[in-house]
Amino acid sequence: MNDAEAVFAERLAEDLDRVFGAGFAVDDIELSTEDGDARVRATLLIEGRVETVVLTAPDVPSLYRPLMERAAELQLHAAFWRMVGPS
Repeated sequence: MNDAEAVFAERLAEDLDRVFGAGFAVDDIELSTEDGDARVRATLLIEGRVETVVLTAPDVPSLYRPLMERAAELQLHAAFWRMVGPS
């Protein structure tokens, strides 16, 4: 990971923490570029569960939105499970 990718990964982690708040934490974000594609592997802690998200895109900035959307899906799933899951 080069310096620009490291700064992007740090900013991404900060944005995820800020947007999703309580019950959500970013454990690790790894960025890589191979064969012209960018790849992110994010390890997220959501409601006490560890979730790993792996996404690819044509370039590093294009990873931002899909990762935020996937994190939102996971958080929504956790909230839904809290409401209707076994108690």
